[in-house]
Amino acid sequence: MSTNDSQKLLHLLHMHHSSFLKSQVAHAIGMEMYIRSKQVNSKEDLASFCYSYVGNYLLYNDAIIIKELFSKLKKNDWDQVLYLAEIYNARKNVLELKKTSRQAGSRFLDRLLTIEATPILSKWSEEIKDRDSLNHYVIVYSLYAFEKGFDLFATIQTYLYFSLTNLIQHAVRAIPLAPKDAEQVTLDALTKVDQTTELAMTLHFKDMQNSAIGLEISAMQHKYLLSKLFIS
Repeated sequence: MSTNDSQKLLHLLHMHHSSFLKSQVAHAIGMEMYIRSKQVNSKEDLASFCYSYVGNYLLYNDAIIIKELFSKLKKNDWDQVLYLAEIYNARKNVLELKKTSRQAGSRFLDRLLTIEATPILSKWSEEIKDRDSLNHYVIVYSLYAFEKGFDLFATIQTYLYFSLTNLIQHAVRAIPLAPKDAEQVTLDALTKVDQTTELAMTLHFKDMQNSAIGLEISAMQHKYLLSKLFIS
């Protein structure tokens, strides 16, 4: 790995650091009902949930969107960028998931703009003044990663990795699990993250699908809980 590539990787890791992200609860909202109903109640249950989440839900939604956005941005096709953002927003069927994803996107965009008002992010900021429903975290992340020249594979891989670890961090406190069990689940899932990234590189817009109906139903139920473990 060259020095330049190494610096870009560090930049990607820094972008996702949990101490800087104020809200990425969207990854955990759907899981809460599974924990409450004891369907996710052990290290093995959590590992199975994470494999499905990364290898199905994120693969056929977020990972493909990242790849497609990179493709349209390379062609400087801004209309298609907006179209993809509209499609992603429309595919978020659950209000709770939409809300938390937009909150994370808004906070992430604000944070990035205070560091550096890059041309693409500045253009996006203007675009969403009247269309803030499009400002999802994965959209902002993709725009910034492309503008900074990050490698597509690394961009998808780090997104999947930090989505995974965010989910596990929430689960550890809620189930609860011993830190060593969470560490083992994370390490065992790294191969799945790598395999999912490789598969994502072969997929296209037409391959997007809803493969997590149970997760969405669980997120709908979460809205009506009087007390919640995970709130945005």
